[in-house]
Amino acid sequence: MNILGALYLFLPGYFANAIPPLLARVPWLRQWGAPIDCGLSWRNKRLLGENKTWRGAIGAVLIGGLVFLGQRLLAAQGFMLGDAPFSTLPSWYGFLLGAGVIVGDALESFVKRRANIPPGKLWVPFDQIDFTLGGVIATAWVFWPGWSVLAILIVINGLGSALAHYLGYLLGINEEKF
Repeated sequence: MNILGALYLFLPGYFANAIPPLLARVPWLRQWGAPIDCGLSWRNKRLLGENKTWRGAIGAVLIGGLVFLGQRLLAAQGFMLGDAPFSTLPSWYGFLLGAGVIVGDALESFVKRRANIPPGKLWVPFDQIDFTLGGVIATAWVFWPGWSVLAILIVINGLGSALAHYLGYLLGINEEKF
């Protein structure tokens, strides 16, 4: 698989990773802002924290699935970027990718709490690659892009995530630049 195909195939993961903080700003969705960890702690530390919500998790899975379904429709019409195998992947692949992105992010938050890093503080490079690893691991049993593609995705997604975080800072979504 070429790099353009890999990036395009991971597009639902980018949307899944970006949607939770945007959904947090929608007033009528605030009632879904309950934390996934239900406020539970382990060794006097929150499991995940207030920022990992059901609203974000459900939104990420849904947007990942919908973006992938849109890509499949475009592929059926002959629009393709790179060599991503849309015709051979199941229609639920994007939902699985979105779930993997969120689980990767949640696992990173769990470890971050154990390392005494407060919510919202960056933890380089893990804050930049957690969603990539989660998404690829969750979908590897359906499609494995290869080690070289995974390495390139980690580098590109890491840099892209840092840039997106900075743009979020400029837009008032994130409290820190990096």
